Amino acid sequence: MVHNSVEEHISQLNSVINQRGIWNEAVVTCLKTLTALMRSFDTRSNLRIDHWKPIELIVKEGRQSLTKSNLTENEVQLLIDLLRFLRNSCGGLNENLTFILNHSEIMNFAKETLEYFLQKQQEQEITVLKIAIQLFGNIIVGSVDSKPLIWNLFFYENKFRYLLKHSDTAIRECTMMVLFNSISDDNCECIFKTKEGNEIVHLVTDTLLTNQIDWGLLFIEQLLSQKDFLDCCYEVFPLRNRLLILEIMDEKIKDKPDEYFISESLVESVKNYFLKNITQICSMKDSNLDPAEILYLLSILCSASISPVYAPILQNSKDLLQTTVETLKCIHLLGKEGSNAFSSVQDLKHHTDSQLKEEMSYHPFYGFKRNLIRLIGNVCYGYKDNQDIVRNLDGIPLILDCCKFDAKNPYIIQWCILAIRNLLENNLENQAIVANITTSGEIADDKLLKEMGFQIHCENGKIRLK
Repeated sequence: MVHNSVEEHISQLNSVINQRGIWNEAVVTCLKTLTALMRSFDTRSNLRIDHWKPIELIVKEGRQSLTKSNLTENEVQLLIDLLRFLRNSCGGLNENLTFILNHSEIMNFAKETLEYFLQKQQEQEITVLKIAIQLFGNIIVGSVDSKPLIWNLFFYENKFRYLLKHSDTAIRECTMMVLFNSISDDNCECIFKTKEGNEIVHLVTDTLLTNQIDWGLLFIEQLLSQKDFLDCCYEVFPLRNRLLILEIMDEKIKDKPDEYFISESLVESVKNYFLKNITQICSMKDSNLDPAEILYLLSILCSASISPVYAPILQNSKDLLQTTVETLKCIHLLGKEGSNAFSSVQDLKHHTDSQLKEEMSYHPFYGFKRNLIRLIGNVCYGYKDNQDIVRNLDGIPLILDCCKFDAKNPYIIQWCILAIRNLLENNLENQAIVANITTSGEIADDKLLKEMGFQIHCENGKIRLK
């Protein structure tokens, strides 16, 4: 029944072309019907070689029309329906796809259509462009062998760069679909090491900042699986684009900590960027510099430090641990000097008042001290050499002194407790440090404890709560 339907409509299209020529409304109507039929896999699998004859005639006339400087509305509509037929017919069907790939007239028509409408902005013209890109997308998904052809067309002839700047979001999304499916290890080298390639990443991340497009995210994730990505081109991007890349990396590691998503060398690069930039932190207590990049780098290191895949890299980085402890010491002491970016916020209303709590979450150093402690505790887990390093840097009393409520660093008390636990485990020297700590002087945070409903006093070196 399906076969007869295809046969019938192809015959009807042939008859219309023979009687009235290509450029008439009846041809468009026949094409629309055939395009709708091509949505079904069973239907498009019934296309025979001889069925393509009228399509070939329309393609030839379509190429001829593209030599004109301006097209009529009817001509544009015919191109739309022709491209839709070609797009639908090759979706997931090797026979039709092979026919199109090996048909120079059809492939040249697709290329010339892309070129002709590349910078057009009228609604119908944008529709033609979008369907042409989708046709190439179906081709590349269905045929691995077509990758070099499409990569050459879109990358080396600068189609990617033009299309990713297009005002229409759907055009950019379709282009990202082609981009992701055409990428390979060799093509990644083109992305990393050429100005054109860097611009493509810049344009994709620009779009992702305002539009959640899965193909764009998949493309960035593909680049992050390559060891040279950060070292080759990361620094050339604006800050907001770099932050997006770091956010994608962090989320991916958090979602699948047991999987080898990014290369070990990329984690090394993140660590090196962190060490390179962390030295600026202590000078930021009264400045307007944006520490966001450092905070994102630290968050990635925290996520990687609990991953069985990446944790050994960070545990063996003595410079990372030493620098993290020294940074924690620096900001903790600065925070005690008065009201500045590193000062604790111990008023409980910032915890109970939802509006104040939300406002606090926008602080530029929100969670920074907590994550430093988190990283220290994670890299010391089951690793005596690191436990000893922290002790020798006086890190144990430092972490204990940070163990107090701070609205700027939610859950810091819990992370301090976990860090101390990891520092003391199977380490008698570290346990002795804590055992020898004695109480003296006034109890810290007495006002805070009273707000919580506690009365506290010290008897014979022991803390008592009432």
